Amino acid sequence: MMVCQALRWNAQAAMSPGDFTRSVGMRLAIVATTHLQEQELEQGLTLGHQAVGILAHVESTRARGYVQDLVTALAPWQQETAVADFVHHARTELALTG
Repeated sequence: MMVCQALRWNAQAAMSPGDFTRSVGMRLAIVATTHLQEQELEQGLTLGHQAVGILAHVESTRARGYVQDLVTALAPWQQETAVADFVHHARTELALTG
């Protein structure tokens, strides 16, 4: 249910990353977190990587907070190599702590 609502919201908010970099990156991080809450690890990681790639070019505490929420949502899978790689990548690219 939550994923459907988040995906509808995501589709309605279609924006170009070049014009709305921060907004697009935050939106991707939020939708990625929603997928993780629905136990959809692969989709969550895919969107998470896209979010980090976009937000690496943005100075925004708020945007980094959304990625930190994403990292926190990955806790159940922390032993997975793909998750550890993503967390390392996010922390390195966005200077996340914790």
